[in-house]
Amino acid sequence: MIGTTKFNLESILKMGLDYSPDCFGVLDENQVVVYCNNTFADAFGVTKQEALGLNHIDLLKAAWTEKKGVNIECEDFSDWASKLEALYDEKSLNQFEADFRDGRWFKMTRMNLENGYIFMFGVDITALKEAQKDLEDANQKIQILANTDQLTGLFNRRAFHSLSDEAITQAKRDKKGFSLLLIDFDLFKEINDQYGHDTGDKVLREFSTISKVFFGQYKALCRIGGEEFVVLASELDLDQAHSLAEKFRVLVAGHQFYLENIHQHIQVTVSIGVAHWRADDLCINGSLQKADDALYKAKRAGRNKVFKAC
Repeated sequence: MIGTTKFNLESILKMGLDYSPDCFGVLDENQVVVYCNNTFADAFGVTKQEALGLNHIDLLKAAWTEKKGVNIECEDFSDWASKLEALYDEKSLNQFEADFRDGRWFKMTRMNLENGYIFMFGVDITALKEAQKDLEDANQKIQILANTDQLTGLFNRRAFHSLSDEAITQAKRDKKGFSLLLIDFDLFKEINDQYGHDTGDKVLREFSTISKVFFGQYKALCRIGGEEFVVLASELDLDQAHSLAEKFRVLVAGHQFYLENIHQHIQVTVSIGVAHWRADDLCINGSLQKADDALYKAKRAGRNKVFKAC
């Protein structure tokens, strides 16, 4: 008692709960709602008056059917509800996150009381989930930047090593090999010397666009050096990879690279070394070295050629 002022604590608490943005509800031993606030009822797309006296599972089914309130993603509601009830029966305290169709998120707590009643409350964590999503997006962008060559938009050398590890793991699991195409421009320094580095960068970007289209079905197309690129061609044997490389070499040699600053087209060529990763190779470095050796054989043979490793 405060002074001589009379007050009804139950009435005050109920009034406060009705204004609360958080969920509060009480169910009897038959899971019938005997008390709830407005936010709890809103979880099922109904009013407080409509929720009172209804079974909790029936309210969930109405929300699922009408696609209102809490987001329930399932094809068979009965099966979903059976699993939910079994989970609730396992322990007296259950905590979980629930998302609403309007974008809100709640951290829910359900307590099975000794008298058979069930007390449920949920805290609005929408702001926390949004902050978490922003952090995840930021981390994803950082990962993309860390693995992307800024000039061409292709994967960089750092990404190549991660992708090659994945390719090796998959090849060992599937008991299949894969091939590498190591691609290097011929006499690229002459382009930079004659037309300038900006023009050289333009050629590299255009080359990367061509490469992405041609090698689109393959996971790993990486720029690992100034004018050096590598492709991980999954499930291709050495001869198949050699044939693929030859087609690409012909494509590049026949392409007209347009230089806007001088309104002129130029042609460039590439040399390609091809190697195959086998199950007895411990890591990618051995196969990469074989491809590099084949590449320099192509250079010494006059450039604009494809050589495969022995």
